[in-house]
Amino acid sequence: MERLLAFGDSVLKGVIYENDHYKVTDTAFYKKCEEALGIIIENKARFGSTINKGEQVFERNLDSIRESTGEYVIMEFGGNDCDFNWKEISEDPLGDHSPMSTIKDFTATYTYMIDQVKAMGKTPVLLSLPPIDSARYLRHISRGLSEENILKWMQNDRQYITNWHERYNIEVFKTAIENNIPVIDITSAFLEQKNYSEYLCDDGIHPNEKGHALIAESIMQHISRRKITFEK
Repeated sequence: MERLLAFGDSVLKGVIYENDHYKVTDTAFYKKCEEALGIIIENKARFGSTINKGEQVFERNLDSIRESTGEYVIMEFGGNDCDFNWKEISEDPLGDHSPMSTIKDFTATYTYMIDQVKAMGKTPVLLSLPPIDSARYLRHISRGLSEENILKWMQNDRQYITNWHERYNIEVFKTAIENNIPVIDITSAFLEQKNYSEYLCDDGIHPNEKGHALIAESIMQHISRRKITFEK
């Protein structure tokens, strides 16, 4: 049975937001893929992980990657990298604020990790990002803060959050293309729905259990189209 390693944030970890609490669902997409493909996914994803935090986890697991029996190493980052310190923005809506990871740092660190995986004779596979619901996410990040000030910083454009998030998603695709590695498009599966918000949790950013089923289906379709097989 092939064993693959996976690195990423709470989406890959299987975190959902229910009843004002975060928890790891038993029906996370990676678990569905394990069952359907007859493989083991050693999931090293961490809640709140940016690409820099992910690199630290990655570095601690280099030996595990080398020793893994599978060809592929899965990576999914970007959702936290594009985030901001909303408390600081709430307190200073006219100031300059930087994201958790700049685009330059995000792509440079991702490329470094990709190169490391290639050097070990493995194939890195990137996952794109699920879209977000700006209205829900704004309500979520504004709890205990000034939504008015956060909106002022956004120049009263709620769509800014979605647009900025998508900016990083585009970088995921560009990074995969520039490094000639596979990228699995999970974004389109959400956008093809009449109301993709039905597949997101109340925080507007984490896929719910229906969303995880959608991601699993996208991954399985990708594998089927490319006739990828695994040893069982």
